[in-house]
Amino acid sequence: MARSARLARGLTQADLAAQLRVSRDWVVRLEKGHLRLEVQLVLDALHVLGVELRAAGPPKTESAGSEHPPDERARDTGAADPFDDLFGIGGRRR
Repeated sequence: MARSARLARGLTQADLAAQLRVSRDWVVRLEKGHLRLEVQLVLDALHVLGVELRAAGPPKTESAGSEHPPDERARDTGAADPFDDLFGIGGRRR
C-alpha cells in the first residue's frame, strides 16, 4: 500500500525520502514491510502519502469463558493482519 500510495501521488522514493528527511533506503524498507522501522517515521510517511490509519480493539465476544486465549481466538478467525495490506507483505514475517 505504501508503494502504491507513493506512486499515486507521483512521488519517487527519493522525493518521499526528502520530505521525510530519511534515506531512500529507509523508504525501500518501508515499502518492503521491514518490521524494525521507527513508528513515528512510519506514521509521518503515511501522512505524507495521504494514507489514513485507524486502530480498533478486538471484537467483543459473547462467550466470556473460552478454551483458547484471546490471541489464539484471533488466529482462528482467519482475520487478515492489517499491516499486511498496509505494507503489502502478504503475510510474510521477518
